[in-house]
Amino acid sequence: MKRLVTLLLMVFLSVLTSSAIAAEISYSGSSTIGTSILEIGAVAAFEAKTGIKFTKVDQPGSGKGIKALLDGQVPLAGASRPLKPEEKKQKLIGTTIGYDAIAVFVHADNPVTDLTKAQLKGIFTGQIKNWKEVGGKDAPITPNTEILTGKRATIEMFQDLAMDGAAFGSGFKQIDFPRDQIIDLARTPNGICTVSLGLLAATDRDTQSKVKSISLNGIAPDDKNIQSGAYLISRPLLLVTKGLPKGEVKEFVNFMLSREGQTIVAKNFVPVRK
Repeated sequence: MKRLVTLLLMVFLSVLTSSAIAAEISYSGSSTIGTSILEIGAVAAFEAKTGIKFTKVDQPGSGKGIKALLDGQVPLAGASRPLKPEEKKQKLIGTTIGYDAIAVFVHADNPVTDLTKAQLKGIFTGQIKNWKEVGGKDAPITPNTEILTGKRATIEMFQDLAMDGAAFGSGFKQIDFPRDQIIDLARTPNGICTVSLGLLAATDRDTQSKVKSISLNGIAPDDKNIQSGAYLISRPLLLVTKGLPKGEVKEFVNFMLSREGQTIVAKNFVPVRK
């Protein structure tokens, strides 16, 4: 009898331990999603509601997050861009939880309020070097970018949609984390950068007061223009899984599509459900 009780206790503890281990999620990928959705409330709200814990939220960028997913390092990746054909062939599935824009930010004191696609391309290819060439004051343009070799979605989408695949100009300041691009711009009166619109809220109020987003081809990056795709550099925000979401990951994906999850998305982005 004693041996039976001991055996049953061991089985119970084994099941309990297995459940505890299973009730975890790890994430890698887009810093846009990581910073402005997961860290601002989605993780805490989901953990409080379900008891399922996030063991890590890594933000190396969409490309590296997808690689981590394919390598089996994480069960959930984030991508702030559409999946590529070669990624879909590897049975990756993206669930859209919101929409974002890659905004064009300039210093608040800059009189420029709109750029055409051709002007924006000229600036970031290095062909246009002075603000007076695009209706601004006589001052050199000083762009900053993400690390160009970092495989981040923002760089890839901006290069494809705004630059027609052209190479970036040389000599631009490269900054590892997108939020820090905005912070750097606030200190650079002649600067310009292209960063997720939602990341502005991740900076302090002083920084926010010193930068502004401008329109592109006369179209502002507002909710209506982002969701419709009228704004040139609009993009989906995806939670990516290998195959259909399962278990705890499926619970989190469903949570992000629920009213509570979409309310969190709507703090900085355009939700898919209202």
